[in-house]
Amino acid sequence: MGLLKHLLFWPVTGPLFLMDFSLGKVDGVVREELTSDAPIKSDLLELQLQVELDEVDDQEYARREAELMQRLRDVRTWRERLGMGVSGGPVRMAGSGPDEAADEPPGEDAAGADAEGGDDDRSPRVASPGEASVDVDFGHE
Repeated sequence: MGLLKHLLFWPVTGPLFLMDFSLGKVDGVVREELTSDAPIKSDLLELQLQVELDEVDDQEYARREAELMQRLRDVRTWRERLGMGVSGGPVRMAGSGPDEAADEPPGEDAAGADAEGGDDDRSPRVASPGEASVDVDFGHE
């Protein structure tokens, strides 16, 4: 009965299926274009090579790097909007690192703990070499 039903209703369901299929393919291509950072990374490597070969001065490098970093931020935003995984931390340019205390909310020290002594889950904590220890228990004795 299923095959007969598909054949009889094909003039109605066929165009709907083909339209849905086509729009799904277009959606896939658009998602890939919006969320692919490979071309931007390639442009960054090319820019770095131009700097090393003295084809681009420092001011032009800084301007073009800022544009490329903005494009990387846009790609990350699209990946977050589309529910795709985002790797790495925030995309930052030189001079906007965690050393600047202006980005810290009031009442917190540099380690990320608030004034009452509790831990702040929003910022990662990094151990100094030799301070970290890992205990693994596999449940076997």
